[in-house]
Amino acid sequence: MAFQKYDPVSGFLRSEWVGLENFLLIFRLPDFLRAFKNTLFISCLKLLFCFPAPIIFALLINEIKSSKFKRTVQSISYLPNFISWVVVAGFVYQIFSPDTGVVNLALRSLGIVKEPIYFMQSKVLFYPIVIISDLWKNVGFSSIIYLAAIASIEQEQYEAAFIDGAGRFKQALYVTLPNIKNTVILLFILAVSGILNAGFDQLWTLSNNAVRDSAEILDTLAMRYLMRGRITDLSTGAAMGFFKSFVGALLFFVCNWLSKKYNNESLV
Repeated sequence: MAFQKYDPVSGFLRSEWVGLENFLLIFRLPDFLRAFKNTLFISCLKLLFCFPAPIIFALLINEIKSSKFKRTVQSISYLPNFISWVVVAGFVYQIFSPDTGVVNLALRSLGIVKEPIYFMQSKVLFYPIVIISDLWKNVGFSSIIYLAAIASIEQEQYEAAFIDGAGRFKQALYVTLPNIKNTVILLFILAVSGILNAGFDQLWTLSNNAVRDSAEILDTLAMRYLMRGRITDLSTGAAMGFFKSFVGALLFFVCNWLSKKYNNESLV
């Protein structure tokens, strides 16, 4: 579809081939460069803050002694992952509402601010809200694989470290982390290869006209132009997806090669 002027009636075999025309069309969109920069910036922010968060959360859960309390914490932390971003966006708008939002009410009651802060209309505050909402929704569920890796560590290693005088922090630093290092590296490779997937559902539901310049990513750009009727061919959306997949594949093989060369661990 990315290389065709796709017609659903004609199908793949009889649709007109147009070569790179669809790619040239998306690259020439007025907002493409800005959306590309926003995509990279938001993805890098998520890689910086949201990637290590599940690792830290898994390490903290591993330190809980009570198995019943541990299961309760895990179950509660998993739940937000199953909530739609549409519902989460509704929560966020309500919490940060300038009139009835709990955040503004708390800030004004404490005398920190006199006038309400328009969080969802601020380009400066939009990115922190994106990161915080992403952490709240995904950190618990993302920690599952790390908890599984931690559970496979032999207890004799912790006992040996304890005999050598290592406390819980040093055990986590010198026993737990080295044992899950390969898991972290493999997931990091996958995260880097998906760097052009900044989170369509999240950005589409959280953004508004006031923060459009900061929230526009490649996926929302293609959707917006399709909805406006400025792109009439489904093949243009396919070209956008192919472009993202091509860049992701390149990053995957580069990171995989670096990991294999310097850490002796790779996915392929």
